[in-house]
Amino acid sequence: MAIICGTNVAVYLVPTTAWDIPAALAAAGLILVMPQRPVIAGALVLVLQLTLTFTDLINSSNAGFLATYFVGVYFLGRYAEPWRGGLIALTFAAVFTWGVWNFGTIAFSLVLTGCTFGYGRVVQLRAQRAERARMSTAELEATDAALLAARIVADERARLGGQSLELLRAAVEGMRADAAAARADLDATLIESVCQRGRQGVAELRWLLGILRSEPAPDPPKRLTARWRPIVDVIVGSVLLVICVLEVWFQVWEPASPLSWVLAVMLPACTLIRRRFTLLACTVAAVGVWAGLLSGVLPSIGELLCATFLAWSAGTAARAVVWLAFGALAVGVAAWGSLHDPGNAIFTFALLALPAFAGFEWSAEDRAARAATARADRLRADLKARVESARREERLRLARELHDVTSHAVGVMVLQASAASALRDRDPAAASEALKTVDKTAAQTLQELDLMFELLDSGAIGAPGLATPTHEPLQTLVDRIRKTGLAISLAQASIPRHLDDVVYRIVQESLTNIVRHSNAQHVRISVAVSEGKVTVRVVDNGTQTPGGRNPSSDSPGFGLAGLGERVDRVGGTFRAGWQEQGFTVEAVLTIEPAVTS
Repeated sequence: MAIICGTNVAVYLVPTTAWDIPAALAAAGLILVMPQRPVIAGALVLVLQLTLTFTDLINSSNAGFLATYFVGVYFLGRYAEPWRGGLIALTFAAVFTWGVWNFGTIAFSLVLTGCTFGYGRVVQLRAQRAERARMSTAELEATDAALLAARIVADERARLGGQSLELLRAAVEGMRADAAAARADLDATLIESVCQRGRQGVAELRWLLGILRSEPAPDPPKRLTARWRPIVDVIVGSVLLVICVLEVWFQVWEPASPLSWVLAVMLPACTLIRRRFTLLACTVAAVGVWAGLLSGVLPSIGELLCATFLAWSAGTAARAVVWLAFGALAVGVAAWGSLHDPGNAIFTFALLALPAFAGFEWSAEDRAARAATARADRLRADLKARVESARREERLRLARELHDVTSHAVGVMVLQASAASALRDRDPAAASEALKTVDKTAAQTLQELDLMFELLDSGAIGAPGLATPTHEPLQTLVDRIRKTGLAISLAQASIPRHLDDVVYRIVQESLTNIVRHSNAQHVRISVAVSEGKVTVRVVDNGTQTPGGRNPSSDSPGFGLAGLGERVDRVGGTFRAGWQEQGFTVEAVLTIEPAVTS
């Protein structure tokens, strides 16, 4: 491009000035550096154009700066920012028509400049897409598939493990509460509730384990065809056909010949097939153009537009035989155009060369983008397959582990509850001992579940926070405990989400302790929010045991000591003990999350 531009300037200036060689070298050098510094080089090309214009060395009827003008405007669209490049390109158009103040010339210059800049802009967008595809491919190639699969699998284990453990814990807690309540009078309904909860918990967990074992759904196939392209071709071909036919219809310089009508239909028809049959389209168009040239039929603007569309398609095809056919078409169009304006052959040839070159660059970037995208798709599919395989293997392993836990813990509790139901009439002591075994098994299982939750949620397996368990609303918890015969009143304010679990555990553990260890008949629960704090109070009307101790405080992890540790972790204060109104558990939690080092 630099050589062509320099030669063009030199050829036209040699007869007129001694500055021809410096001007030619300046034009070639600026075009050469324009891809790297488009704005600066474009501005200097504009200065060179202004200098040559104001010294009357070039003008709008002089082709000495034609190649530099076309290539400079194209490179501005190709490499510069849109608004800066567009501003310089408009100045190019203004200088190019300097001294010619008629509307037609100015409009033609603006349209020509806009189309040339648009060619470069389209290629720039495709180049950016190719670069993004290459970057995506490089990023995928640099990804450690084994490490990524391990991290995703760990997150999956934490998330699904948390859900499964929560189902199991809910069942165990309910069974433990019912068993503790049934020990007082061996209530058959409560004993049966223990068995029912166990069976329900196992059924729900097995349902979840069935999901873990299920195969993932296959991805839907991608559509590879672009349906809009044929529609665009039909619209473009129809518009060109209308233009060509109208130009022949209103031709005033001579009567329209039959060949004029044939060319007015044939050239737009070639644009319809230019994507799939580029060689055929260029060959047929070249034959028609040369026939018009030899017959003396004058060309029209619509037929020139058809040739520019074929030039773009020839550039995108980028095959030797297509270039040969297009060369014949371009020479024929240039010679054909000289019939109407003998000095315009070079300009007409440049109008076809530019879209051909732009199409060639666009095609190169498009091939690079397609290759990089295909490579990225293969890498992504391989990575997804490895991750899915590892994830499924981990799900199956998790399902087996949880199945073992379910079979042991819940199975033992259901078995003991069934024994209590069978022995309650003939051996109450043995039935009570069976319910005590349920309670001990539940306590041990809950300790193990809380330890697993802490391990999962701390980030030791997977990302932190994935295994945070969900729980039932406080009202549901209260309604369930009321079935034991305990009268409970609940006054609850809206609880911040990050404190919801802590509040629930305080109330849950307090009610469990009352059911197991207290002779209280009524419990008042209040959750109040004021002045940036959440206050939780659970007060029962039980009587104090000798020594003033609460047996639940001796159970590490589940008694009052465990609640105190839980509250302390969120930056709150906790206290529990006997007061005038009864045994009181109170926690004050700050709404602002605590910052721990």
